[in-house]
Amino acid sequence: MTTFSEPPPPSTDDDCQSVSEIINTHFNTYQRSDTSSTKKNVSRTAEALHHHVLSFVLSNKNSNNDDGNMMTEQEVSKEVAAAVTRCMDGAMSIIAASKKKDSWAESVTSILELAAAYATTGKDQLVARAVINRAIEYLVVEKDTIRMESCTMLGWCVGYLVESCKPAVSILKKKGKHNNGDAANNNNTKRTNDATAGWKLECLIDIGKALQPRLTDKIAKVRNAAISACVPLFSSDGAKTIVGTTTPTADSKNFEVMMNSIQNTLLWIMTNDSSAPNRALVAKQCCGRSVVSKETIPYVIERVKDVDVKVREAALDSLRENVNLDDLTEDQRVEILRYGLTKRCSSTHAKAVELLCANWLKSAKFDPIVLLDSLNPVLNESVCELATEVIINMASKIDCDNSDDVGVELVQKHFGGPEIRSFQQQILKKRSVTQNDDEGGLSPSLAFFLRVKCNAATNKVETISDVINDIPTLCNLLNSHVDKLIEFNKEEDDDEEMDEDERDAYEDAQNFICLQLIHMANTSELQEEGSRRHFISIMRSMLSRLATPDDLVDACVKTMALAHDTESHFLQTISEILVDIEDDNSTDHDEKAIVVVRQMRTISILSFVLENIGGKMVGNPILASTLQHLLPAVTSKNAVIREHGVICLSKFCLLSEEDKIMDEFKPLLMQIAGSVEERVEVRAQAMLALCDLTLLHKDMLQLSDEGGNNESTTFKELLLEMLGHPKQGIAVIAAEVAAKLLLAGCLHDPTIIAWLLVIYFDASLTEVEDDDDVDGSEVKKVGSPVRLQQLLSIFFPTYSMSSLDANDAIMAAVGPLLTIVNGKLEGKKQAKALNQWPIAKMVEYICYNVDLADKKKKEESADETDQAEVDNGSQVKEEGEGDNQAEATAEDDDTVVEASSTLLASIDIAEFLSEEGASAPTYYNRALAKMLGSASIDVDAEDTALLSRLKSQVAEAEYSTDDGPTVNQVKKLLTLLADVADFEEDERSYSSEDTSGEPEEEEQEEEELDAKSVATDKEDLSGDESFTTATFEENIEKENVRLSMGSMKSARLSMGSMKSAIEHESEVEETPSKRVSLGAVN
Repeated sequence: MTTFSEPPPPSTDDDCQSVSEIINTHFNTYQRSDTSSTKKNVSRTAEALHHHVLSFVLSNKNSNNDDGNMMTEQEVSKEVAAAVTRCMDGAMSIIAASKKKDSWAESVTSILELAAAYATTGKDQLVARAVINRAIEYLVVEKDTIRMESCTMLGWCVGYLVESCKPAVSILKKKGKHNNGDAANNNNTKRTNDATAGWKLECLIDIGKALQPRLTDKIAKVRNAAISACVPLFSSDGAKTIVGTTTPTADSKNFEVMMNSIQNTLLWIMTNDSSAPNRALVAKQCCGRSVVSKETIPYVIERVKDVDVKVREAALDSLRENVNLDDLTEDQRVEILRYGLTKRCSSTHAKAVELLCANWLKSAKFDPIVLLDSLNPVLNESVCELATEVIINMASKIDCDNSDDVGVELVQKHFGGPEIRSFQQQILKKRSVTQNDDEGGLSPSLAFFLRVKCNAATNKVETISDVINDIPTLCNLLNSHVDKLIEFNKEEDDDEEMDEDERDAYEDAQNFICLQLIHMANTSELQEEGSRRHFISIMRSMLSRLATPDDLVDACVKTMALAHDTESHFLQTISEILVDIEDDNSTDHDEKAIVVVRQMRTISILSFVLENIGGKMVGNPILASTLQHLLPAVTSKNAVIREHGVICLSKFCLLSEEDKIMDEFKPLLMQIAGSVEERVEVRAQAMLALCDLTLLHKDMLQLSDEGGNNESTTFKELLLEMLGHPKQGIAVIAAEVAAKLLLAGCLHDPTIIAWLLVIYFDASLTEVEDDDDVDGSEVKKVGSPVRLQQLLSIFFPTYSMSSLDANDAIMAAVGPLLTIVNGKLEGKKQAKALNQWPIAKMVEYICYNVDLADKKKKEESADETDQAEVDNGSQVKEEGEGDNQAEATAEDDDTVVEASSTLLASIDIAEFLSEEGASAPTYYNRALAKMLGSASIDVDAEDTALLSRLKSQVAEAEYSTDDGPTVNQVKKLLTLLADVADFEEDERSYSSEDTSGEPEEEEQEEEELDAKSVATDKEDLSGDESFTTATFEENIEKENVRLSMGSMKSARLSMGSMKSAIEHESEVEETPSKRVSLGAVN
């Protein structure tokens, strides 16, 4: 143990000749003792030291009474303060000299804690201020360990200051009236307390101001120590007791200001600190019951969603210990359960279960119905279902001695035997749907609880029999609630007792009760034939009645489907219901309104049926007969009905035969999608339907007809038209359709890809004025710009890696992209328009995806080659070394070069500037020219033919513009290409070498004859080196036209590798690639 470098202490306290020696003796004795450093032991040691110093001073006073050398009280205080601060300095010097905390942790901690206890538990103001000021001085030193220990010491000072100011409470009560002497004594005591609490309050203010900068220290451990030091200030019996014992002064106001400032800093730390232990410490310790308010509760609830599990647990513990159920709003309760009862983290789930059962349910006297009323299951059904399942599971396991559920173990710690029995009795007692008939009927919370109880029951037969007497009783109860709801809707205009909100709440509650009753019938499984038939008849009558609320339609159809034994019988019942709907005229609406309601009811029923019916029903005559009820909705004059009718028709097409789709439904959907007079929402739904049918039936939209006038061409043109539609919704849906078709391989159109890039980078699509307006459920729907952004961010990398044709199509999209953006910028004279369509980022993104796909392809090819070499290792060893050396030499000398994405993009940009630069805005030309000037092209490694073409286009671009900045940027690239041969000269040399001046027609005929000859005599000529070399070169060219022609002519393989080359050629001929260069596309 490390000790101070002080003179050896006297053997006993009686040998001490001064106050300093007494202080040193006690500090060294406490440091060397084996007593654990608890708060109680430290307080006892500090009290003993106070007593010894006081005894020494009194004895010294009596002995020096005749001499006149008596020490004054102030002199004693100064000597004590100096001795204690020397002990502190010695402890801090040990920290400064040591590199490891293990060498000084115990000894230094004991000294600093004793110094804090001695200085702040007494009544000596001078000593307390000296010790606190010295600790504050150490807060600004460079060594972070000293700052951390200083914060810890100040935390002890705060704790002892608060503890010493608590009023003493006696368990004995005085009887009788106080006399005047007692009143005088009380006044004297109050004046003494005011004086003591006054300087202690000043000390707390000084400590708080000193700790506040350390709350934002750069070192996380220092911040943690500062947070711990502030904990006593926010305890339930904390520093506010000092303020309460003093008369209101300026210091009291300063203390409140200081507390508010620290609290705001702690709330910021709880939200933004990078250290998870610090966030957890604030959430757990600094949000006590005394400081919890409407302003601080949201911060704690937000930590329930923290990324760190310890922070989430601390927040849930703080809510359980310091916040009552009534202190939270309905939304806050639901938010806590939604993120607390998560299946992703078992410990967070256990803490949320502890909060729910040990706090909320207990405050509701273990009545689950009261708890559900506070959660409002009508609006928060999913969260309430999780909570109810937890409560029912807890009731069945809480009396188990050994449970593997951590949540059960946590809850058991809070309850004794009587509470556990009360818990089980309230949750598991028998309840039925008819028990509240005398009290006003079935409530939403009770109906919901009974439904969840039926679902979660292990013994379903017994539970269901307790909840539901029989199916006829349940059906009668359901009919009565439906009738009430229908009557309520009829009297809506005449009822003036309820306002609009109350009417909506009542209607939602009745709908909710009906849904719970329908779900209960579903859990009963309807095994008995009579009950099943009765239930089907009730459901049929409800669906056939137009007055039945639309909210009940889906549940009725779903439950009725489960009640049928076969899908054919179910379809027959649905067909009969649709006929009954056509004949129903029981509503009080006019004829036009009845038609609308009838069509909407038909669409609702058919939509659910078509979504849940099996694929075996394709071509079923009963299903086909339902089309007569659907087509009137598709041709309705009401746009909303037409939109839902098209959606339902698309589902119907998925269950129809392909011939019928091609003959009947495809022309209808094409007409709707291409109609200019039709609303965009209806056209969008038709486009989605065509997309789904294309993915299902590959031959539906042929894209390879030579005529170009078929319906597939029309569909592509229609898709391009919608991609450029001015309305955001239709463009977003068209973009999603295009992405699906491209990724499925139905299309490889560079123009469509260019439009997708324009939409992806369009900043106006993702601008949201207020984040509160963004609904999570709306984001997931088709047509949401946020959803489209997420899809496209994955689409482009995935599509570029899907195939060689896809990668080339993305590369070929640069030219159309430049033209599309130019059209978007038409009429816009300010360069700020490029912020919406950042063309430089778009082109860079294309090159990035192309390079990424090429890199992945090379890695896969290298892996396959390495694996092939390992598998054929023995065969390779048997080959001659001469052939291997020749092959290696040929590969080193003549390598096949592939054009880089930067080169191809530069060619497209230069062509645009030379051909369309005159019509483009000046700032757009400057942006493109800047891309050319900064292009990084390796002239020595690129294909000379493509470099010559780039040089020619750049030269034309230079002469086509008079703008100075544009010309300067173009000249930079011309300087780089100065040594490249002109495009015309290269073309003439290539023509003279290969064609020898022959006409094009003769050349084509000769190529066809050569191809036939190669195909016929390939086997006979396989041993000819010249033939195999030429064949392999041809295959390389077919695989990738972006390769250098000169490199292909010079690439030679040894005779030992010709057989594998011929095999490779046959594979390529079976699956020919259509990869083309960017220049060929343009």
